[in-house]
Amino acid sequence: MATSVSPISRYKSLINLILAIVLALTIIASNHTQPIKQLRNIVLETAAYLYVPIQWVDILFTIEKDYHKLQQNYIKSQLELNKFKTLSRENQRLRSMLGFKGEKSFTVVPANVLSDVGGHTMNSLTIDQGSTDGVQLLSGVVDAQAQLVGKIVFVSKYTSLVQLVNDKNFRVSVREMRSRDVGILSYTLKKGYVIQDVPKNAAVIAGDSVVTSGFSDIFPEHIFVGWVSEISPVVEDYVKSVQVDLATDFNRLEEVFILNQDD
Repeated sequence: MATSVSPISRYKSLINLILAIVLALTIIASNHTQPIKQLRNIVLETAAYLYVPIQWVDILFTIEKDYHKLQQNYIKSQLELNKFKTLSRENQRLRSMLGFKGEKSFTVVPANVLSDVGGHTMNSLTIDQGSTDGVQLLSGVVDAQAQLVGKIVFVSKYTSLVQLVNDKNFRVSVREMRSRDVGILSYTLKKGYVIQDVPKNAAVIAGDSVVTSGFSDIFPEHIFVGWVSEISPVVEDYVKSVQVDLATDFNRLEEVFILNQDD
């Protein structure tokens, strides 16, 4: 007749080993003699040394996971970009068939900001590109995100002066993206940046994007200007004003890009 062996008897050696390890670690952690302290430091340093490759493996797996996510987002972005390119070509073809003129082309000239000037005369920037670099008077200027900065109002041989969009005398024709309404953006002391003379029935709401209209030889279409912040009550029987928050952070401008119109 076979005798049954209890689970405790079967794993007796393993249980004894675990208990011995736990007891040894308890003694090491609670004992403060010099040999034990040295042993404790050796154990901790060894554990830390062995943990480094484990950490590297974990980082590699995390990087690989992030890479696959970025790869998927890149593919999606490329598909969207190809879609927009196709729509743009189709739009140009249809405009050509209808007899519309083609869009103006611009050469982009990068420039570093040397200094800024704010005061009663004009809010402006001095940049390190001038006539020798091909900068043209009354060229539009944008930042690294293609957001409106201003226009060139003075050109010397090696530097130029940019009148900023937040200057009180600056004017630019803009379009509200959703409703497609057009108006002139300017600065007022009472309300800040305002689009004047917007039709009373214009379906403009807070949060709408505002871009340049293209009704100018200085700025091409679709340069981002800012967002609608508030719609004022009707000024007259047929128009109202729309307040705008500018997108450009003028306090952090380090470089700008000049849009020279091609001949």
